[in-house]
Amino acid sequence: MRNSVHIALLAALLVSLSVSPVYAGNAPPDTAWLLANPEKIPDLLHSGELAFEELPNPHWREDSCTACHQEMMGVGQAATPLRNENVSKMCTNCHDSTMVAEYIHAVDMVPSEGFLGRMPADFKKSIEQGDGVVTCVACHDLPIQCLARGGIDARKSNPLFFRGGPYDTRTDLCFNCHDPKDYQRKNPHDQITDEGDLNAETCFYCHETTPNRTSSRDIYDVKFNINESLEKLCTGCHPYMPHPGGAWFSSRGNNAGGGANHLRVPPDKFLQQIIKTRKEQDIVLPLEPETGRIFCATCHNPHERGVQFLSRADKGADGYKRLRRGRFNVCSSCHDI
Repeated sequence: MRNSVHIALLAALLVSLSVSPVYAGNAPPDTAWLLANPEKIPDLLHSGELAFEELPNPHWREDSCTACHQEMMGVGQAATPLRNENVSKMCTNCHDSTMVAEYIHAVDMVPSEGFLGRMPADFKKSIEQGDGVVTCVACHDLPIQCLARGGIDARKSNPLFFRGGPYDTRTDLCFNCHDPKDYQRKNPHDQITDEGDLNAETCFYCHETTPNRTSSRDIYDVKFNINESLEKLCTGCHPYMPHPGGAWFSSRGNNAGGGANHLRVPPDKFLQQIIKTRKEQDIVLPLEPETGRIFCATCHNPHERGVQFLSRADKGADGYKRLRRGRFNVCSSCHDI
C-alpha cells in the first residue's frame, strides 16, 4: 500500500511540474503518453499508427487518472475536472461508438418518467450528471475502480464496476431501470387460460397445427414443427448436459458431460420394459415418432394439467419437474429395478 501511495504522489508531482511524456510520431506511443493524451487515440487508431490491441486499459490502475481527469490525483484528494464534460464522448476515446454490437446499451437518450421512477437514487444522480440523458456512467460507476483515490478494490467481485454491483446476473443490473415484467420470456407450458380454455396459440410453439384433443390417442396423431430431434423444442430453455444426472454428476467431479445419454433408441430390453410400464401404469411414455428415440417428453409431460383429455396422457402435468411417474418411479419406467 505504501508503494501505491508513493506512485500516486509521484505522478501528481510530475503533473504539477508540467512534465509529460512526449510522442514524436516516429514510434508507437507508449502507455504513459496515451494515458496522458487519450483524446489523440481515435486519430491514431484511424491512421493505423496504433492498433486496438495496443490500447492501454486505464481501469483499475493507479497511474491512469489523466485518461479521464485533467490531472493526476493522490489518495484522498478530491476529484479534478474531467477532460470532457460529456462522459460518453470521453469513453469513446477507447470504446468505438460505431461498434454497437459489442455494447449492451445505447446512450444519449432521455429516460422516461417510468424509468426514473424505478431508479435507485445513485442511478438518478448519474442521469443528472449526464445533463438528463443516459451516459456510460449510468451503469458503470467509474470511481469504484479509481484506486489512486483510495476506492475499494472490487476488481474480482465487480470487474466491470457496475453501479450497485456486484450482481448475480447482468440482467439484475438492467432491472434497476427496466421492469422485469416487460421482459419475461414466454412460457410455452402456460396452455390454459384463466377462464379454463385452451390457449391455442401456445400449441404452435411445438405443434404445426393445434392437435384435436378429442380424437388424438397418441403421439402419432399430432404434428410437430420439426420431425426429428424433438428435444430441440426443449433445449432452447432447458440446457442439456446430458440429462438426466448431468448437473449431479458434474458437481461430483465427473466428466463435464454428466450422466449417460438417454436420447437414443432404447435397446429391446428397455423397450419391453417401457411397453410393460405403459400397460401396468396406464400411462403415456411416448417415443420420437420418426426415429423411435427416447426424448424429453418420454419422461416429462410438457402439457398443463387439463390440456390432455385422456387421463393417462394427463399424468405428470404440473407435477414435480413434470415427471410422468414422479421422481421416485420414473427410472423404473425403462429400467427393471
